[in-house]
Amino acid sequence: MKHLVLLIILIGQISVCRASGTDTTLASKKDKLHIKIVPVIAYAPETRLLFGVGALGTFKLHKDTITHYSLVAAFVTYTQNAQDYIYVPYQLYSKNNKYYAEGEADYYNYSYYYWGVGTNRVPKELYNVHFPRVQLNGYRQITKNFYAGIDYYLEDDMIVGTQSNGELSQGEIPGSTGSLSSGIGFDALYDTRDSIYFPTHGWYIKAVSYFNSPTIGASCTYSKVMTDISYYLKPAKPLVLALNEHTQFTWGNVPFNQMALVGGSRQMRGYYLGYYRDDVLTYFQAEARMHIIGRFGLNVFGSVGLLGNYNTFPESNSPIFAEGIGIRYNYDVRQHVNVRLDVGYGNSVELYLTIQEAF
Repeated sequence: MKHLVLLIILIGQISVCRASGTDTTLASKKDKLHIKIVPVIAYAPETRLLFGVGALGTFKLHKDTITHYSLVAAFVTYTQNAQDYIYVPYQLYSKNNKYYAEGEADYYNYSYYYWGVGTNRVPKELYNVHFPRVQLNGYRQITKNFYAGIDYYLEDDMIVGTQSNGELSQGEIPGSTGSLSSGIGFDALYDTRDSIYFPTHGWYIKAVSYFNSPTIGASCTYSKVMTDISYYLKPAKPLVLALNEHTQFTWGNVPFNQMALVGGSRQMRGYYLGYYRDDVLTYFQAEARMHIIGRFGLNVFGSVGLLGNYNTFPESNSPIFAEGIGIRYNYDVRQHVNVRLDVGYGNSVELYLTIQEAF
């Protein structure tokens, strides 16, 4: 979630331990359920004061030395403009990591800005939208490091307010009067990382697809394919280098808020999410991650991207650039799950407060 100005983050911790029962495999205190609480206060022009609370839980579904830790988080917030959202991301690993599921279940009553499609700018418009969103990616292990599976994506966007003189109010942009996305697809994942939540070396390569059709409940027919390639290395003890390349294709009758979007807390940090949007987006980002003292770390990052459509790619004569710096707090020492605060600069200064690394 993007915030323009962060007032303060209050970090508190509550650890809840649950007995491991009669499981005869290796188990210890570290395998028990740990829940940590994150109160958050922030500010953005479209929301005014935002306040809420989050909880982060890490645990093992099977207590042995091979199975990865699973993670479930939940955030509930409310704003001065009577907006709210519930955000529940999760990552679940079965025994011996044979099955893996990731995704989120959310509900948003929120406001966003819109600047047009492609590099053709329109005056900034504020629109209000309600939407539930469910994303499920399910994988089965094929070989030691390779997974394959299927996915499902549901998002019901109900546009409840637009500016009377804006482009969205004319109803000609796909999705500007609302849209229901319901898509299924196929996933592939290759993962050699040494750590799930804070890798220091290895590869992470993922391909995801969603094919939306009225036959499975969608209001329009469109498709989306995304590839994500990350590489991690540790040239010196306090330093980790993380590299990431992401490409997204959309085609068909694509709702404006389901196009390839520039910006947000994970990609091209320094742009408001959706400042640019189009059919095709590809970008490269790099990050240097350094331990400073105790649980605190410092990150420096930069990115470059190209945006376009199937007639003109790229649309701009020059790439899109962004850079920034961030602070990390190691919130869960067992698995090195970080709370991160990033300040990015692209077309404006953007502030991001969330959990886990951007990639």
